[in-house]
Amino acid sequence: MIVCIWYPSGGFGHFINAVLSLYGQDFIRPKKNILEFSVNGNSHELDLVAPKWFHDPEHYEFLFDQPGNYSVLVDNGINNEGIEFLEYFSTANIIKICYSDFSWPIVARTMIEKALEVPLDNEVTINLENWPSTDTWAYQEKYFLYLRDHKLRQAWKPNSLYHSLLIDDLLTYKNLQNRLTSFELCTDNFESVWKNWYASNSVYINPVIEAKKIINAIQINQDLKLDYITDIWTRAVIYYYIWLEYNFEVPHNDYSDWFTNTKDIVTMLKKYGVVIDKN
Repeated sequence: MIVCIWYPSGGFGHFINAVLSLYGQDFIRPKKNILEFSVNGNSHELDLVAPKWFHDPEHYEFLFDQPGNYSVLVDNGINNEGIEFLEYFSTANIIKICYSDFSWPIVARTMIEKALEVPLDNEVTINLENWPSTDTWAYQEKYFLYLRDHKLRQAWKPNSLYHSLLIDDLLTYKNLQNRLTSFELCTDNFESVWKNWYASNSVYINPVIEAKKIINAIQINQDLKLDYITDIWTRAVIYYYIWLEYNFEVPHNDYSDWFTNTKDIVTMLKKYGVVIDKN
């Protein structure tokens, strides 16, 4: 059996490939038996048991002649969801790694810092001729607009023709293990490796976790302190989650001072007539 892992930028494909290659039942093993993560959370150093399908090559040749299962990476970049690779891998099982609106902020940052290998503020910049300020609130607004309006937010959605593995599922070990099992891909226990992946990628994951926690607190009228959140990107992700949940954009300039607690957010939402309790 050949399993093609078809994925957007961000290191997710390499991680799932490593899980299957190292822990999947009857999978051909790589030469290395230890999974290590780089400073930016990638696991690209693990050798591949079959060549990567990279940017729709003119020729792809490999003899899948060993008894067992092969994991093959399909990497055409985040901009290309083309299925040309299926002409070569016509009988393969396909795992398409996808993301939802809620996990999009993870991909939005990894595709810059991992794939492009540049800092976030190098790619999402403020045009001094068109923007009124370079204060913190202005960067929060710029990052929020990047999350809301980028065309790739609508890309890499699940498709019933393939096994769809949401990045949301990667955020807990049990969910990831259950999803792979549902694809009839049994694995040995890889929880320690998953924990290393999660810790190595926490800079991308934690803002989403914080935003989810805050939305939950707002919905149950729980008062949470927010003054500890100083990271501009995390604040923008929280604004993005508020927009997703309530279809409301925080007036960035009017609220240039960051909220001290979740009750401040509730007060703002009520001021603008936003219905918080949807029941």
